[in-house]
Amino acid sequence: MPLERNKAIARVWFDEVMNGRDPTAIYRTYAEDYRYEGPSGVVEGQDGARQIAERLIAAVPDRVSTVWDQVAEADRVATRWSSRGTPVLPILGREPNGSVVVIHGITISRIEDGRVVEDWEVIQVVDDPAPATD
Repeated sequence: MPLERNKAIARVWFDEVMNGRDPTAIYRTYAEDYRYEGPSGVVEGQDGARQIAERLIAAVPDRVSTVWDQVAEADRVATRWSSRGTPVLPILGREPNGSVVVIHGITISRIEDGRVVEDWEVIQVVDDPAPATD
């Protein structure tokens, strides 16, 4: 089913790139002329996406992303996700302070010929409402 395939392609960012810490997965699933618009500004190309991935992984090395919902229609996939981790470098306007940060987001991906060609993203960054106890 094409819609299920498109959902799987859109999940690569979360499952393989972020959770698997494998930015090279971008070269298998993103178009060469890929374009992103979101909190990181406008990013273009596979190399641009890889640079963003590498910065996010370096800034929050224990980050774990969870995909909560996906809805697909035609060439679009909407993914509702969250991630949590402890920043060790500045990220999204926050300085590392030892606290866990939770990021909630919705990413809309356009898939063409089995590759992500565009992503539009909105996020909300919050301090972890339930910090872990030792």
